[in-house]
Amino acid sequence: MQLAELSEDLLLILPAVILVQGIIALVIWFALGSKGGRGARVAAWIGLVTLTLWVGSAIAFVLLHLLLFTFGTNAAIAGAVVVTVFMVAMPFGWAAVVRHHARTDTGKRAGNQAGHQPGPQPR
Repeated sequence: MQLAELSEDLLLILPAVILVQGIIALVIWFALGSKGGRGARVAAWIGLVTLTLWVGSAIAFVLLHLLLFTFGTNAAIAGAVVVTVFMVAMPFGWAAVVRHHARTDTGKRAGNQAGHQPGPQPR
């Protein structure tokens, strides 16, 4: 088998592998979600990033072709720059969302403990 054939085969199955990785991460997240913890947060982040890349690349493919055939090459290049910036920033955005939800969930759990009364506590 030639190297070119091997790389073509890998490029054909890579999107499916990425999709399966995202689905597995979300299944792990659902399995660990009730327990919380770092594993659930990491699985949620991996799943969200992977599936956003998957869906985002499909949407970007269509939108960039619409830009190219409607407005020309310069519009497609500008669109590609915007898509690239979004795709690079997106994992950091999902990390902030997952971290924010972990903090608010932890605060809610601490507030729901037995004996905890809302408002100022007597001394």
